[in-house]
Amino acid sequence: MPVQSDPNVDPVYASSLRELKWILIIWLINAIWVVGYCVWFGYPDEERPLTTVLGMPSWVFWGVLVPWIVAATVSSWFALTQMEDHPLDEREPTVSEHNRGRSDEA
Repeated sequence: MPVQSDPNVDPVYASSLRELKWILIIWLINAIWVVGYCVWFGYPDEERPLTTVLGMPSWVFWGVLVPWIVAATVSSWFALTQMEDHPLDEREPTVSEHNRGRSDEA
């Protein structure tokens, strides 16, 4: 697999790898938090009363709602500020693509 620093790597591919790493890190952190928090606090002891935040169990608020809001905010920030739009190279259509276009016209 080519490395980003390899001079022969297409800049679009290198940028895509960088963006993929960011997206996977954001997803992994969010998944670990949601699953870990909900498993840890979703099964309260009988001794401890169920606490609520904004009318929902606190483990749902802190384990589901807040991480989703944070993940959506971070993902939006990343998409709007860090992702790059690269123009794809213009290329001549191949013979088969050219012939396919002619058969569609008939």
